[in-house]
Amino acid sequence: MDAHLFSRFCEELAPRIIGGWLEKVQEPAPGLLAFNINLAARGQSYGQAGGSRKCQLCLRAARKEPFLFLSRSRLAAGRAPSAPVMRLRKYLAGHRILATVCCFSRRQLWLLVGGEAAAEEALRRQMVLWSPAEGEEDGLSPESGAQPDMADMTPESGAQPDMADMTPESGEAAEREPLATWLLLDLREGASVRFLPVSRSPQEESLRWPEPGELEEALAHWRDWPVLTPALRRALPLYDELDRQALLEDLRLGGGDVFYYTPPDGEAEEKAGNERPSCRIAAWPLPDALAQGWHEEQGEDILGLVEKAGQKLVLEKAARDAAGAAALPLSRRLRKLEQLLAKLDEEEQRLLGMCAAREDGLLLQAWLWRWPADFRAPELVLPPPDEGDGDTPRKTVKLDMRRSVRDNMERLFHTARRGQRGLEHLAERRAVLRAELATVQAARQEALLGGIGHAAGEAGKPDRNTVALGALRGAALPRNVQLFVSDDGFALLRGRDAKGNIAARKLAAAHDIWLHTDGGPGSHVIIRRAHAGQEVPERTLDQAGALAACKSWQKDAARARILYAEVRHIRSMRGAGTGTVRMDKILYSREVPVDASLETRLLPESPAGKTDGTGRD
Repeated sequence: MDAHLFSRFCEELAPRIIGGWLEKVQEPAPGLLAFNINLAARGQSYGQAGGSRKCQLCLRAARKEPFLFLSRSRLAAGRAPSAPVMRLRKYLAGHRILATVCCFSRRQLWLLVGGEAAAEEALRRQMVLWSPAEGEEDGLSPESGAQPDMADMTPESGAQPDMADMTPESGEAAEREPLATWLLLDLREGASVRFLPVSRSPQEESLRWPEPGELEEALAHWRDWPVLTPALRRALPLYDELDRQALLEDLRLGGGDVFYYTPPDGEAEEKAGNERPSCRIAAWPLPDALAQGWHEEQGEDILGLVEKAGQKLVLEKAARDAAGAAALPLSRRLRKLEQLLAKLDEEEQRLLGMCAAREDGLLLQAWLWRWPADFRAPELVLPPPDEGDGDTPRKTVKLDMRRSVRDNMERLFHTARRGQRGLEHLAERRAVLRAELATVQAARQEALLGGIGHAAGEAGKPDRNTVALGALRGAALPRNVQLFVSDDGFALLRGRDAKGNIAARKLAAAHDIWLHTDGGPGSHVIIRRAHAGQEVPERTLDQAGALAACKSWQKDAARARILYAEVRHIRSMRGAGTGTVRMDKILYSREVPVDASLETRLLPESPAGKTDGTGRD
């Protein structure tokens, strides 16, 4: 994430989240942190249409390709919180965000979340802090997190202030300066809580921009110019002189559009081992040499475009990494099986050599009448048995001097028989290993495809068998669950009966979409998603709704109303009938046409080209 894009994002982010509650900190994937922010208290929602008053500020800290974005889709926790995450929860949960400070050169975002009353009062004289409206609570909720514990503050974190660093104007040289609680989001190092005195609070940077006449020298000595970021240094030489100056002036003034790039159709799916990014986003239009024919989307909705990029660069990568980790034992077994098959190939060559000894035995047998019974020799040069002693090519047969010619002949026949028996056993062993190899390859492919979702309109028409492999994510498809694949490449699971509805929900992830006909009994349908931020096209929503309606009380109707919800919000009702659930939160409802032909058309094909009701062979 380039520093210019990071700065533009922080400008748009600040008015959205200031005044919101920090509720919980989660770690959906290794290296990915999600901060739950509740904006309802300040009467503001993120997004105009369908926006939620709750959002997640997601940070992937890394030396390479870090990213920060605001997500309207809630990411699943995914794993037990680590000790650093628990510490963040201890000091952040239940606090309001009072102010933000962006550090351009270090790509750091500081969030003021409270502190001692004296520190907040002093900071209020230095910067604009959030203030509660009339009748609204102050910066801490009744269930707010703990105040800074002096025993928990370490010099490394900057929490224990050094009296030598106190400024004279504080008037408290002999007393401890009041501390403010800051949340530091560093794109390189990650998130941390800092307890800083007012005099050491972070400040906005004053950036120095090169004048038109000193741009060439600035590019040569770019370390002295923080505004010349790596991405900007790669782009500037590709513009002419006027465009360079215009670009630098636009960046200096701030504001403007953000540019989001996606690859052309047919290249959108990022394949394993291909390090080419699945999208790009920049604070300026990329020159043609860098754009490489990718589709450009520009707009002033900075948060929305950065969220789209975050879903591609962060969430999809996290899904692939999780799928790769799940497939790691299978990958190891796959390598072991390949090594065993390679050793069998070597053994086959050795056994074929043993079987070739039969030809030498037959040759000796044909000319055995020439020598006495106890004749011995180191080798014999013999012609083919049908050619006599003419000028035909002869073959040299190596013999064991410890044995007679007859004994050598019998030994060669015995060696050939052993080689033949070995080849028979080798063929059986190879068939077993190849069968296991095919099974492991299919299971590994299922595990890997479980983390790759097919987005609408990308890579052309999806392969239904490939999508069906990844839909189960390593699990076996129960007989009371049907598997379908939408025209957009999304896997759909439908229960055949009440127990099948429960089985389908057990196969679903928390971020998958659950749907059911409104107002009566029917089957449950699950739309599989690669991650919580992946959007489902309307065509897939309609097709899944039609499948739900075809096995419900509205199967004979022309249109049916369908309820949609995330699986995380579906709860089984204790004491109710099998498969009866409660919806804690509905995403939306849609009226869809009922098309019974989809029950056949959307089935995945078997290798023989036929379909069945289970999606299996």
